[in-house]
Amino acid sequence: MATAAEQGHETRARLMAAAVELLAEHGWGGVTTRLVADRASVAPGLVHYHFTSVTDLLIDASVQAAQREYESAMAGVLALSGPDAMRGMLAAIAAYTTADPMTVAMTEMMLAATRHERLRVELGRLAADARAAMAGWFRGNGSVPDPEATAAVVAALLDGLILHRLLDPSLGAVDVTGPLLRVAG
Repeated sequence: MATAAEQGHETRARLMAAAVELLAEHGWGGVTTRLVADRASVAPGLVHYHFTSVTDLLIDASVQAAQREYESAMAGVLALSGPDAMRGMLAAIAAYTTADPMTVAMTEMMLAATRHERLRVELGRLAADARAAMAGWFRGNGSVPDPEATAAVVAALLDGLILHRLLDPSLGAVDVTGPLLRVAG
């Protein structure tokens, strides 16, 4: 039988997973205590037992989900070398579509970060970590003269490509591999 602490951790994890799912379905402002509790199959009071507010739940859940997403995307790509890594990045962003709930949730998180300082700081830290990992990769795998600036530009280009593809899915058919490889040196 699980201890009370283990049950608490499991309930908290279910609440956070439910919050991210609902974020994708209803948007930041549409997530309520009742919706989260129903999705997680817990009593509504447990939402506020584990989190001081729905906003705090959404921020914690968003940061955790974004960290998993960044780690997953970066680990696979940075294990590759040379142009294969850039091709890997392009292949990875091909999965980000309006049909993908995590893409929609991440978009909601970014918008909410403009209104919630703690979320902005935490997501900013994750983005900075991803750029630092990419800069380290540039430093170790080639003769890029300014790895930090190159990582910032490549990360911004990839984020921009994701956003543009969300607005115009036909952009997915445009091969941007050559320009990205040139930018990345």
